[in-house]
Amino acid sequence: MSRFNALLLLAATSLVTPAFSADPPRGTTGEPRPAAAAPAAPAAPAEEIDPATGLARTTVVKPLTDAPPVPDTKRAPRVARPHVELILPTGSAALGKLAEALRAGFAAAAEVGAKDSPPIEFTAIDAEGNALVDACRAAQASGALLVVAGITRDGATALARSDCSKGPILALNEPQTVAVDLPPTLYWVTLSLENEARQSALLAVSEGAHTAVVITSPSALAKRVQEAFEREWSRDAGQTVARITFSGTDDDAPLVRERLAGVRADIVFMALEPAQARMVRPYISGMLPLYATSMSVNPRAEAIVNVDLQGVRYPEMPWFVQPDHPAVMVYPAPRNMSVEEERLYALGIDAFRIAMQLLRGEKRAPIDGVTGKLTLEANGQFSRALTPSEVDGGRVIPLRAP
Repeated sequence: MSRFNALLLLAATSLVTPAFSADPPRGTTGEPRPAAAAPAAPAAPAEEIDPATGLARTTVVKPLTDAPPVPDTKRAPRVARPHVELILPTGSAALGKLAEALRAGFAAAAEVGAKDSPPIEFTAIDAEGNALVDACRAAQASGALLVVAGITRDGATALARSDCSKGPILALNEPQTVAVDLPPTLYWVTLSLENEARQSALLAVSEGAHTAVVITSPSALAKRVQEAFEREWSRDAGQTVARITFSGTDDDAPLVRERLAGVRADIVFMALEPAQARMVRPYISGMLPLYATSMSVNPRAEAIVNVDLQGVRYPEMPWFVQPDHPAVMVYPAPRNMSVEEERLYALGIDAFRIAMQLLRGEKRAPIDGVTGKLTLEANGQFSRALTPSEVDGGRVIPLRAP
């Protein structure tokens, strides 16, 4: 019997401990418990996360008022025991709030599934890189059956290329490594907007479209989304007949209608931020189907804000559009999170569920997750099939069947 299988057997016979132990070593999360609301912090300005991180989103930093405090990362030596280790850069100025939201989701899922899970231990780091690899090594030395970490592409890549990959790892982003080079013990899941763009293209193809106009902005993120859509579109025999770059100014919005005049196309695809999409939408004929990704729509915005996006179709998480789904209802909804933080909270829930399934040896079984239907691919990726959705009356709802 291999060492990993032996550890799995040991964990399976000791699951009487709660997911977050009641008396954790210094530096672990401890058992999830309701926390008193934190004092309101001054609102921070909007800050765009560098697209190089792979998170590819803009987030408004807001305090989390219902999550346990992040523990001190200066931990004393701990006794080795089988457990799952979660390592996140909650000390990072740029990523800390997103990482904390993911940790809160992981903790919420662990609390729901405590009776079926091994102990969970948490390590907070300031940045992903050497600190991440060192924390991973320390976790494996202390008995980690599985390490969950790497919310940036750089972090996921560092794990894939390190000696930590000798043990099972669930990366929370896509490693920047050729698929054939990925170690067989590395699994990964991502909230990639490029993946959403590909699903948007497939949705349009399934509805009979063959020609498209693409509207994008000069930003690097918009270009990545545009390119992902067009790669899938051309692969499925679609043709891009025109490309329009929108500068984001009020004066430029009416020009979109002029540029569309005389162009024969079945659909329009937008790779724009929400504010830009709301500016452009009124200048696109309501008779022309309009597709996008979650980059263009805030599902938590008031109906009066989203009303200008009437008819926009895009793939969305069940978490936002199927609140009555059994897989969604069982988990507590967070409070005082921006929509981008809430996306990471949902990813934390699914990361816990994937981790438990890997430990049970059921990695090939599909998961009806809150971020989508999760299926393990040959390259170690847990692909996400999102819910086809549309904006109707300012609300985001599952797309009606034709």
